[in-house]
Amino acid sequence: MTNAIFFLHILGLSIWLGSMVTWAMFAPKLGNIDPTKNTTNTLRIVFTKLSWISYSLALVSGIFIIISIEDSSNWILEVGLLGFAGLIIFLHSYVPNLSAAIKGMINGSMLLVGLIVLYLAVSYI
Repeated sequence: MTNAIFFLHILGLSIWLGSMVTWAMFAPKLGNIDPTKNTTNTLRIVFTKLSWISYSLALVSGIFIIISIEDSSNWILEVGLLGFAGLIIFLHSYVPNLSAAIKGMINGSMLLVGLIVLYLAVSYI
């Protein structure tokens, strides 16, 4: 059972980070290809849903790991950073009127925290 939860946790983290990196690569180029922004907005909605679902999977499975294993001090740090990453994602996605520079800094910190969380999760297994 624990291995299945670890798998779901790593799967959620991988899809979450993969969707962030993929969107970061495609989004700047879509503006040139799609001046009406119809395709860009549709893809943004799909990537946002995918990102939040995979993030939720990682967060819920991480909380379950903390509850189910005896020595969970390392996992508390990992899940705490994951929660912090969720706050960063929320700021990026739902706070209006942020400048492009602020959004860029938020994107960079999101990716950095996500990579740290993935590293911690893999090293704790």
